[in-house]
Amino acid sequence: MNDNYVNFKKQRELGAILTDTFKFIRLECKPLGGMILKYAGPALLIVIFAYIYYMQTTLGNLGLLNTAMDFGAYTAGIFIALLLLMVSGLAFYALLYGTIIHYVKIYIANNGVVDKKEVSQGIKKDFWRLFGLTFLVGIMAGIGLVLCIIPGIYLGTVLASTYAILVIERRGISDSISYSFDLIRGEWWITFATYLVIFLLFYLITFVFNIPQYIYFFVQTFVRSQEISADPTAMFDWIYFALNGIALLAQYLLHSLIVIATILVYYNLNEKKHLTGTMETIDNLGKQQ
Repeated sequence: MNDNYVNFKKQRELGAILTDTFKFIRLECKPLGGMILKYAGPALLIVIFAYIYYMQTTLGNLGLLNTAMDFGAYTAGIFIALLLLMVSGLAFYALLYGTIIHYVKIYIANNGVVDKKEVSQGIKKDFWRLFGLTFLVGIMAGIGLVLCIIPGIYLGTVLASTYAILVIERRGISDSISYSFDLIRGEWWITFATYLVIFLLFYLITFVFNIPQYIYFFVQTFVRSQEISADPTAMFDWIYFALNGIALLAQYLLHSLIVIATILVYYNLNEKKHLTGTMETIDNLGKQQ
């Protein structure tokens, strides 16, 4: 077997999913990373600026809450910031998932060779469907978490495969969501364990990028304690927001780890249900003979 190729269409245990996630990133980091920055990068920049604007609006303008008029302007600013953050976030995730899943789909079809034009065409074709799917998945998982944490975790685990189903199998949004429940039937616990480990690794890595802002925050609190006690907004200066923005940028880009893992999980579940990869391998062996 070629050590420079990751075979997605096969069954994997938890350890193999983690290993192949990092292996694929190592092998395809440069071309895939370039495409992520090209297509999802602009939306990510808007997300970062929207987040900084939101933080500046909520934390930097607390001193304006002196009159009813100031409170109205403050509330309007928060609403605009949240709206911009939500829309840009949905667009980013739609583009991120679209880029990576189309990349992997073409990677598999061409045995490791990826045509960037095909990826671009696929992203444009599926953007709005992925945008709508991201919105619906967020609403469903969010409601589950609000009503009770367990239903939210259950739905989040089930719906993680919907993106791959929509792009790879060319199903509609509602059909992708419905099929994800069928695909994971009998495999929920091992799938949940897989995602749990992946998310723990993800947050451990992203924590490293948050350390500078935590250090700056505590140093500010210690050095400027009197000034901050008089005006708490003084600790939220441009340096804090810049460090926060860098950490957020790393967090969103590192979400690619989770996307690749969800694709591997999808193929793992699909192989267990339908043995698609196994049948293709047998057919190829028959043709070679």
